[in-house]
Amino acid sequence: MPARPYLLLDVDGPLNPYRAKSVPPGYAFHDIQEGEKTWKLLLNQQHGTELNALGTSYELVWATSWEHGANRLIAPLLGLPELPVIVWPEGIRSRVDQISWKSRHISEWVGERRFAWVDDEVNSFDQAYLKSQGLVLPIDASRGLAAEDFAVLRAWAE
Repeated sequence: MPARPYLLLDVDGPLNPYRAKSVPPGYAFHDIQEGEKTWKLLLNQQHGTELNALGTSYELVWATSWEHGANRLIAPLLGLPELPVIVWPEGIRSRVDQISWKSRHISEWVGERRFAWVDDEVNSFDQAYLKSQGLVLPIDASRGLAAEDFAVLRAWAE
């Protein structure tokens, strides 16, 4: 039996709609503090429920600049278990050839495994670059993951 596809999760944009002009329905502000750093994030508890349900079809993976911080700081607030983390190489954070700074590393990291990736910094160039490997689902950072996005993810997994 083939391995479940990965579901690669970005935090800022999909889970934290940081560009929202007001608090979207279902979201609440969370003050997150670690050491001297503090962040104010909008999170939706329903995302944890939806993602845990998708865990039967996908292997959930953090694909975020939060890296291991996503497990320490975000996962508990959403009721998610500890997830594998993509760690980004030093100096990778610049767009190359109109694709996200993450795309090439994701392609290498997933290898032959199929995946779906939700991120607010992806575009049609990323979709074209990765189309043979999986689904790249751009998310509007002013609204975050929505019911229709979860429907697309459920359908694609089938």
